[in-house]
Amino acid sequence: KCTRSSGINAEYGEMLSCSRLLARQGVCTGVRALAKPIQLTSYIHTTHVERDETTASGALVEAAKGMRVIPTRGQAAKEQLYAFIQDLCKQNLGENGARYFPFALGLFSTIGFCNVTNLLPYVEMPTQIIGCTVAMSTTLIAGLTIKCIAKHKLDFASFFFPSGAPVGLAPLLVPVETISFFSRAISLGVRLGANLTAGHMILHIISDFGAQMLASGSVAGGIGGVLCTAALFPICILEMAVAVVQAYVFCMLTTMYLNDAHHLH
Repeated sequence: KCTRSSGINAEYGEMLSCSRLLARQGVCTGVRALAKPIQLTSYIHTTHVERDETTASGALVEAAKGMRVIPTRGQAAKEQLYAFIQDLCKQNLGENGARYFPFALGLFSTIGFCNVTNLLPYVEMPTQIIGCTVAMSTTLIAGLTIKCIAKHKLDFASFFFPSGAPVGLAPLLVPVETISFFSRAISLGVRLGANLTAGHMILHIISDFGAQMLASGSVAGGIGGVLCTAALFPICILEMAVAVVQAYVFCMLTTMYLNDAHHLH
């Protein structure tokens, strides 16, 4: 049986990780009780946690459905991912981090899933196509630019002329800063697509070369083909790491650009 702890909402004003917050809402006894899924009833205080999935607290409630006080491996992995993205938002966005947490989590999860899925045979996801990644990054930068203009109005022009710079350097600095600002839309997408395409090309070249050596029928060709086939395994592991790292880099740069839009850095 579970009994509700008194004064728990006053003690915890900030959101904790999913299962840790809910574990402190009720005192459970018995191994079987701890292993059962948590029922989301009145234990969630509506003052601190909203049920709108587009908010950080709403995403917390949605992610906590079916979670257990004693986490399973899948739940522990989700909690680690949640904490990782939460720390990324706090570092790059500061006090606005919780506001953009659902967006950053969805962005990282979607790109990471597409990048890893790209490694499967006969599968081509949008993140492997440079045109798709550039279109995605252009949409993001355009949205951030519109948001920045709506918030700061004419102060948005400070992006193109650094504060404290001599006025005489304006004809040189303004074009350079303008190109630097709008090139984000291209560099953000090309970086993602090019890294994945390069890895796939390496896999294709090595596998094709190994197949040709095996088809030669000679002893040296057979040995070379076996070595090429064996080399594919560590390269695939490396490509999986690159896929996750590129998703992280894309998400990190996006949150940094969000911070720039808020503070005009």
